[in-house]
Formats: sequence, C-alpha cells, structure tokens
Amino acid sequence: MSVLIDAASRVLIYGIAGNFGRFSARDLASYGTKVVAGVAPGRDTRDVEGVPVFQDARTACTTTGADIALVYVPAPAALDAVLEVLDAGCKVIVYPGDGLPVQDAVELRAAARRQRAVLIGPNTPGVISPGKSKLGFMPSFCYIPGPLGVISRSGSLSYEASWRLTTAGLGQSTVIGIGGDPVKGLNAAEALELLHADPGTRAILYLGEIGGSDEYAVARYAERPDAKPTAAIIVGAAAPPGKKMGHAAALVGSQADSQAAKVEALRKAGVHVADNLRNLVDAAQHAFQ
Repeated sequence: MSVLIDAASRVLIYGIAGNFGRFSARDLASYGTKVVAGVAPGRDTRDVEGVPVFQDARTACTTTGADIALVYVPAPAALDAVLEVLDAGCKVIVYPGDGLPVQDAVELRAAARRQRAVLIGPNTPGVISPGKSKLGFMPSFCYIPGPLGVISRSGSLSYEASWRLTTAGLGQSTVIGIGGDPVKGLNAAEALELLHADPGTRAILYLGEIGGSDEYAVARYAERPDAKPTAAIIVGAAAPPGKKMGHAAALVGSQADSQAAKVEALRKAGVHVADNLRNLVDAAQHAFQ
C-alpha cells in the first residue's frame, strides 16, 4: 500500500505555465500520475502538455475532481497560493519552494490542520509511492515498490539513499521528503504515524541531519512497544557549530543539535543507525530481521 498518494490521486499543478510546472506536467504523466488540471492565474493559457488550465484552483477542482496539488510559485506568493488550493478542497499539497518566511510557514501549517489536509514542505522534493504515483520532482528511476517507508529532511539524500536501496532490491512503500526548514507542514513525528498506520510498510528508514528536533521524535517513536523496526542515518558529523549547512534548520546551535547527540539518542532507542551511506543498506536490511 502507500500513504498520502496512490494510483487514484488526481493532481492539480498550480503554476503549470512556468518552467517547473511544464516539466512536472510531463514528468508526472510519464510516471503514470493522473495530472488532471493546471492553474495559471492571469495567463491566457488553455492547456499545457495536454492538461487543461484554469484561472483559479476552485474552478479547476470542481471541473476535474482534482484532490491533491503541487504548487510552483515563488516564496512571496506561496501563502496565497497554498491557501487557495486548501480552500478548493485539496487534501494533500506539496510546496517545494525555498525561502518561505517562517511566519508564512506557521500560517500554512495551521491552515492545513484546520482543513484536515496535509501540507508537505516547504523546501521539499515531495512524496512518491513507487509504482503508483508521485507528487514532486524526484528522479523516478531511483525508486521501486517495496515494504520500506522512507522519511527524509534532505531531497538529494533521499534520492541517493533510495537509489542504493533500489539497486540492492529493497523497495519502498512511500518516500516522504519532509523538508529542511524549521517549520514544516508535515514533521517527522506526523510522517512516522502515517507510515506506522500503513499495512504495506513493514519497516521505516529515517534520513536526518544536524539541527532541529525531528530526530528525537524518531527516537521516541522507536521506543514505543508497537513501533515498526526503524533504521536511520544522520549526516553532518563534520559540521562546525553555529554555521548553517545548506538547509535553514541544519545548524548546530547546541550539543543536542549535533550529529553525535542524535545518533546516541537513536541508538539508545533501538534504531539501527548507519555510520555512513556505504552502510545504509545494511542498516535498513537489519531492521527487517
């Protein structure tokens, strides 16, 4: 099975007339995802890559039955765009953009919770259920269907890890990029609950990094008597204190933010933690034993 998206999901691309939107219209359709609508406010565009284009999200959803959305707009326009697709009834939304103001991220997370919807992002590649559907820009060849659920703060790390799993024959049920910003639409604890409830997910792999508290949520989950077997890798062992390493939240501000502290907490909770990417597949396979 899968979480968040499946073969029946009907996708709306907000910002479909831009370069990223056009690329995703082709890429998602080639993967088998049902892209049924696009939104391009103020653009005199009837269709993009064969997808009908509308002026607003409500009309698009009402006309086509779209129920999930991929939003490609610059950070200053993200708040209004995501609120629009939420009000139109979309229950799963991916906003991949970087540079979203923290206050806007707080408002969007609260709005999604009020609507009982799931917002993935910002600063995320999206979510993919291999062999069923994808909502984002991750490279499709890195994934195959299987029983391992994957959660990642880093997009590039999720591609690399999934490709290593795939070449080893260890398929994935759903891969969720929760993003690397301090305020997330979907955080690690919430993503864990989704995979925990999925009968098609037998074990979970978490791909973490320095900074933030998501890794401690993983440790708390692993300590539960009903937890599914969990493996992890935490990158950033060489990160200097006080220096942001790529993502907005990837910063060692205290000892608890460090890679060593997080690895220690996870191992105490019974998580199989890989020392490096070369050992990642072994850690994931060990979780199944």
